[in-house]
Amino acid sequence: MSEDTVVECAIVGAGMSGLYSAWRLASALPGGGQGVHVFEMSDRVGGRLEAIRMAGMPHVPAELGEMRILKTQPIVRRLVDMLALPTVDGPAGGQDDHVYLRGRHFAARDYADPSLVPYDLRDDEEGLSPSQLVVRAIEAVVPGASVLTPQALRAACEAATLNGYPLRQHGIWQVLGSALSIEAFNLVLAGGGFDALSANWNAAEAACRFMAERSRTPSAASASHLRDGCDAIPLALWDRLVEKGGRVHLKQELTAFRRGPDDCYTLTFRNADTGQDREVTARNLILAMPKRSLQRLAERAPAGQGTASFLSGAGVGELIDSVEGHAVHRLALAYPEPWWNRFGPTSGDLVTDLPLRRMRYLATEGDQPGADPRNRNALLVASYADGPSARYWDGVRASGPRFLGLPNDFAPHHRAPHAEAHAVSTLMVDDVHRQVAAAHGLDDLPRAYDAAFRDWGDDPFGGGWHSWKIGVNAGDVMRRIIRPVDGEAVFICGEAYSTHQGWVEGALQTAETMLTQHFGLAPLLQPMAWAS
Repeated sequence: MSEDTVVECAIVGAGMSGLYSAWRLASALPGGGQGVHVFEMSDRVGGRLEAIRMAGMPHVPAELGEMRILKTQPIVRRLVDMLALPTVDGPAGGQDDHVYLRGRHFAARDYADPSLVPYDLRDDEEGLSPSQLVVRAIEAVVPGASVLTPQALRAACEAATLNGYPLRQHGIWQVLGSALSIEAFNLVLAGGGFDALSANWNAAEAACRFMAERSRTPSAASASHLRDGCDAIPLALWDRLVEKGGRVHLKQELTAFRRGPDDCYTLTFRNADTGQDREVTARNLILAMPKRSLQRLAERAPAGQGTASFLSGAGVGELIDSVEGHAVHRLALAYPEPWWNRFGPTSGDLVTDLPLRRMRYLATEGDQPGADPRNRNALLVASYADGPSARYWDGVRASGPRFLGLPNDFAPHHRAPHAEAHAVSTLMVDDVHRQVAAAHGLDDLPRAYDAAFRDWGDDPFGGGWHSWKIGVNAGDVMRRIIRPVDGEAVFICGEAYSTHQGWVEGALQTAETMLTQHFGLAPLLQPMAWAS
């Protein structure tokens, strides 16, 4: 592509919203996809979808980003079907999970037995799980929330009040605190397993999300896993984009853009390898970027130049700042055997109040199709931490020598280390080992022979998920931010500004709404409910 070429649409960001938008536009434009170009600052596509392979486990994807698709997410499920990607059904957590709170082990089903739960609950709170306690608190301000349709639930949450003020003016902690004892409140925060589900964010939006994702009873097929890893979705979209004539340009960071007298946009990209800048001219610009990436673009652009004035002026900066990014860590550990089978579970999760927060028992290499059945190497996501718990690891993740692995019968003796973004210190692996052993009550826990880490709070992501700030009218922001300035052909999409924050569902939701409302494409997937 020469610098004097004018492209129809430049899309910045090769995550899910960016690649999906590019594929849809390339499929719909009369001239094909030649005018659709995606620019990505990193050396890969997929954004926060990333699956790697641990040493000695070629048939088991280690998910360092999103790990599953819920049955309550119809948009992404339909896309996966359209792309013909193989999936494996599995539970989304529930009664078979294990719990380690306040030094006591019990099964999730044992919340029904008050004598096993180490919290001093009120009589009317005894026998309820953390999810059931949250449902009780939400239904105190949104009666019947658990039986409402998603559209009716959203309307009810928008209309609900607490202490005479709209629900969105409160945080979800205020909702919990108004209905629960302090012990039940603490059980919800610790026993939920994700700080994200109990972070004190916009109560109206938090209530909608919780009721949609956590209040339903999990079944054996309540979630799906991509057989080849969740990043199979963006990789498939990339292939189909190229088939339509579109292009993806890696290691190209947008540093500035400005509108010219011909109503086209001149974009400046910096090559990550050479440091050289080049300019691209586009009629339409889609910023498929999370909040932090948008802020970095505004901060690093020359003062008074088009980029900074656009992203900081005309109310755009306020729209961008309406959400909060939350750090999320993933630490994948490979063991020479699925030792957790001795503890009891063969799959599922363990929830704890230790800084690990949640551990997920995953697959054994030798049980996979085409694998060597003698290979019992097994995968555990041993730190599923987010929010405040993620900060526990900030001081040790890069402190001291890097963990380079231990010998394993099925892994190369001289193997290349994981990418720098996945590096983890020996100190952190040792601390995780101590906590895993404590959470399972095991003195003979085998050592992990391989480890990989990802911190989605790092730039340019700024968080593994986003939440609406307290007081924000999320519906209004979602309508406006897609095309934040009338008369400008600059668009913003991504999970950060959706009703499914942190999920692929939200990324597709905002992209589909943008494409149908502003580019005139016929609906392919379900846009946001309010958009219709």
